[in-house]
Amino acid sequence: MQDVEELGRKLGYTIDNGKFHNVSLGQGQEVVAEEAMDIAAHQGHWVVLQNIHLVKKWLPSLEKKIESYSEGSHPDYRVFLSAEPAATASAHIIPQVGTILSLNMI
Repeated sequence: MQDVEELGRKLGYTIDNGKFHNVSLGQGQEVVAEEAMDIAAHQGHWVVLQNIHLVKKWLPSLEKKIESYSEGSHPDYRVFLSAEPAATASAHIIPQVGTILSLNMI
């Protein structure tokens, strides 16, 4: 996470200038994440979604949202995801996104 923030600062994407959105998921933050992705996709911002493993039920919606913005979004738009690794392969809940153009896994 620190590396992404540092790179963002170097490239002009910061929370202070409104071009860097950092959302820690859980406790109803899905709406905040979707709003951040909508704004970022149109204006070319970066979005970091932390702890996506905590919102298992929302992951199919996240996948659709990412796929919908894989075409037609601002060329500078980026989404970074973080999650704790699954203990076993059968416990893996993160969907595989068909189009990885705008998706960066960290």
